[in-house]
Amino acid sequence: MPSYPNFVGTSNTLEPPRADTSRLVNMYYTASDVQTGKPALCSMPGAEAFVTLTGDSDVRALASENGRTFSVIGTTLVEVFSAATLAQYASVIKNANPAQIVFNGITGGQALIASGNNAYSLNLATNVLSAPVLTGEAQQIGMLDGYGLALHPTTGRLRLSNLNDFGTWDPTQFAVRSSAPDRWIALLVNAPDVWLIGSLTGDVWFDAGTSPFPFAPRPGATFKYGIAAPFSLAAAGDSVLWLSQNTEGAGIVVRARGYTPQPVSSYALSLALAQYQDDATISDAEAFAFQWQGHVFYVLSFPTANATWIYDLATGLWSERGVWNSAENQYDTWNVRAHTHAFGLHLIGGAGSGIIGELDAELMVELNGAVQRRMRIPPALQPGEGQRLVVDRFELGVDAGLGATTGQGSDPMVMLRVSNTFGKYWSNERRASFGPIGRYNARCFWTRNGSSTQCWLPEVVISDPAILRLTGAMVMGSGFGEGF
Repeated sequence: MPSYPNFVGTSNTLEPPRADTSRLVNMYYTASDVQTGKPALCSMPGAEAFVTLTGDSDVRALASENGRTFSVIGTTLVEVFSAATLAQYASVIKNANPAQIVFNGITGGQALIASGNNAYSLNLATNVLSAPVLTGEAQQIGMLDGYGLALHPTTGRLRLSNLNDFGTWDPTQFAVRSSAPDRWIALLVNAPDVWLIGSLTGDVWFDAGTSPFPFAPRPGATFKYGIAAPFSLAAAGDSVLWLSQNTEGAGIVVRARGYTPQPVSSYALSLALAQYQDDATISDAEAFAFQWQGHVFYVLSFPTANATWIYDLATGLWSERGVWNSAENQYDTWNVRAHTHAFGLHLIGGAGSGIIGELDAELMVELNGAVQRRMRIPPALQPGEGQRLVVDRFELGVDAGLGATTGQGSDPMVMLRVSNTFGKYWSNERRASFGPIGRYNARCFWTRNGSSTQCWLPEVVISDPAILRLTGAMVMGSGFGEGF
């Protein structure tokens, strides 16, 4: 049977739909699968609860250093322990933005917490949290060479703490932007650099050792990509990424390797972002990064627009992530807001809950307990000129025999719907098994799949909690057009 062209691919939905209908949700593309050596689609890791702070609604920050892990859950600063327990230390002010936590190492012995535009200093020896050391002046924070850095949310003023002392901030020690008229609205420390980005342009600073203010702009490191959402700024692997804007418009994700940002948005993402701007907003986008099985992922969520996209730094490709909402028949934003690696685990923070969870490749459920719904829609097959396309058999290349031992997923199913209108309307759902546990020779296929003079477009969905790897698809039929 001929292979289905580009079945193994990513999200690339375009206008008009006949150009490309591709979507990949809760899976990622790997160019060389460890088992087959060929491209494959692998399941994103699921999650389970690690520890929960009851009575609070949001994990707003997670950070680890020197064997200690801290989180801001709602208005509460907590320490997380490897035994899946919590210690509650103090309360902080909360707003809609994420919180942030940085450390000044063994010499300083402190953590700096930014929440609700305030900054607090935590003594790591006594676990005592100070009153705000900065009030209303710390939308985002960082640490470089023992200095605490904080960015004022409205003036763009960069504040500086004393060396190795997050508790002391000299009011005369600050910087304001002079290289361009747009004030800084986002701050990220990615040592040895401080990234300071305005609404239209940005700069990179470094520790120049000057006096009295030790930081200075890095020569030639001013760029013409501002930021559309301050909390979309994240370091991932060897790169810094953010959702950009400038005088030409807004809505392109850029990636800087070195000091020159380059657009990495696909046309499909750009199309989606334009729709988000029309219907909602992109200014509240948030991002974090995590590494998984050789891939570094930049996770970009849009709370108001209710969507999450993931950029794979290894492949340069985009896919989607979401939690299935059966009542609304749609994917909602992935319910994760923060990440850290601690105790040998990938810990994640739940949005809308006080749950700190852990990622797990063998758990095909979401942090809220919902089964992870994985979906692949490839480009549509189109008939040759004046022909009717007939699909007699459609077969998935899938790792069989990896179902659960009991209960749901013990005989895992793949659900297939077909469209001959480029995804505007779909057929009824048909199911096929990809083999109970141990049945490694099972084949997953459907026969008598209809015909069309317009297109033949499959939607493949797996919602059983079973490990899945798609290595391709094959079709048998007649009337296929050019490129098949």
